[in-house]
Amino acid sequence: MGESYSEFGGSLYLKEIEGQIAGKCPEVDFDAELMLWDTIIEANKLGLLESAKDVNVGGVAIALAKMCAISDIGCDVNVAFENEYDIFSESLSRAIIEVKPENIQAFNDLSYKIGISYGCIGKTGGNVLAVNSLYRNMDKVKDVYFNRFQEIIEQDL
Repeated sequence: MGESYSEFGGSLYLKEIEGQIAGKCPEVDFDAELMLWDTIIEANKLGLLESAKDVNVGGVAIALAKMCAISDIGCDVNVAFENEYDIFSESLSRAIIEVKPENIQAFNDLSYKIGISYGCIGKTGGNVLAVNSLYRNMDKVKDVYFNRFQEIIEQDL
């Protein structure tokens, strides 16, 4: 849910890949933010959501990786972006939601009523995180998510 743009000002991608801390951060659209969270809160109250995650630091790719690591469920996702690296864009007012097939029509009706658009980007299942051309085995995804911080801290001990 939400609009994605090539926005990397002050982003993790720009810092890690380009070695820069620079650029203009995306502007906040408070109306879009409120509409997004109103939709998610109402959908959750109605029992339509299996899971939801805001898209922020690291973009769609990192949000999906976090969801997969925590749930131990892979995904096969294809998001239409102008540039492949936009899977790491940090545009604001976005979320990834998981809706069971039997709840899609009810979620569609709710989204229409609130006035927010969304798109289906893929399916959950399997033991691979697949986002466009990025593929990682779930064991690797979970290892990085659950163990990398400790490895970094312990290297200085």
